Amino acid sequence: MKKTVLIFSLLLLGISSCVKPDGKSGGDAERYQAKPIQMGKAVADTVDYSGGDRTDWKVLTCTDPGILRIQLIVDNGNAEVVLELYNRYGKYLSRVTRLKDGPKQVMLLQEVTPGKYFIKVFARHKHDKTGYTLVTKIMGG
Repeated sequence: MKKTVLIFSLLLLGISSCVKPDGKSGGDAERYQAKPIQMGKAVADTVDYSGGDRTDWKVLTCTDPGILRIQLIVDNGNAEVVLELYNRYGKYLSRVTRLKDGPKQVMLLQEVTPGKYFIKVFARHKHDKTGYTLVTKIMGG
């Protein structure tokens, strides 16, 4: 009986110490929690899948039409990070993936009209963890 209780206790301890992928996200794990960012200003943040901060959402208002350029620059060259863009209604528009051992910078280009856009940045695999910087700009018009 004691052995069964000990095993059960160890299982509970293991389960309770597991962190969900967005269990410690800092309040930006869902689109409705997106943190506002400004066009042309660099924004630094981190993603850490196993640390509980897999996903970050940002919201950006475009005042001019043109090609929206979003640069994602990672600190950790071994991390795979995905950058996705959604319209104001949450409809998926485009994606770029920064692959392990690839260039530390990737770029997403999307034709836009004035309005609100959501940016989703997330660590792709359980071991992926990195600081990153986003830089946005409207080109042309």
